[in-house]
Amino acid sequence: MKQHSSAVHFLSTVFFALLCLFGQYNTSPALETPTNVLFVNESGSRLLQGHFDFSSHNVIHYNHFSLDITKNKPYRDGQGRLIAIPNTRAFKGAYEVTYHFWHPRKERHLLDAIVVKTYDRNGHLLKHGAFDRGVFVVLLTHDLFHDRRIQFIDIGKFIKGDPSLYVKVRVQDSRKIALVPFTTFLTDFTRRINTVPVASWAVR
Repeated sequence: MKQHSSAVHFLSTVFFALLCLFGQYNTSPALETPTNVLFVNESGSRLLQGHFDFSSHNVIHYNHFSLDITKNKPYRDGQGRLIAIPNTRAFKGAYEVTYHFWHPRKERHLLDAIVVKTYDRNGHLLKHGAFDRGVFVVLLTHDLFHDRRIQFIDIGKFIKGDPSLYVKVRVQDSRKIALVPFTTFLTDFTRRINTVPVASWAVR
């Protein structure tokens, strides 16, 4: 009887361990609860209600993603939010602006730099600049998070039922996840080009 009980206990332990193992390495995407997700834009922050999926297949592949906007064709996301050419001195005479997103060779989901180029109506290059991760993280931290330390994680489609892109960051002091509309992020970054030393156009 003791042998039988020991065998049952052993098999139960093995079965439980296997359940834990497969549960730990289950790669099926899980919906995140909205409890601690913040929505942050130029107007402030608030708790965001909805269902979220932060699995890696929702993160964009930066080498397959670029943006090309003109005076007549701004970028519009799924919520109708725009990225347009700003009416600032840095973009004087610009009819077209292109954005290219770089990542390290072996880490396609890690945004490493943004390359911005402006062209006049005839397609001639006016200005260009390559802005590394440190630049847009500093601007994002200062302009939208009021100098609270953040970790820039990735960009993707994280809200169920919303095709819009969002920047996902972690607020360091609270450990909360925050989502910033991609349009807000890139508009703020673009408007800051050539207004601070760390975000200057390249010298031609």
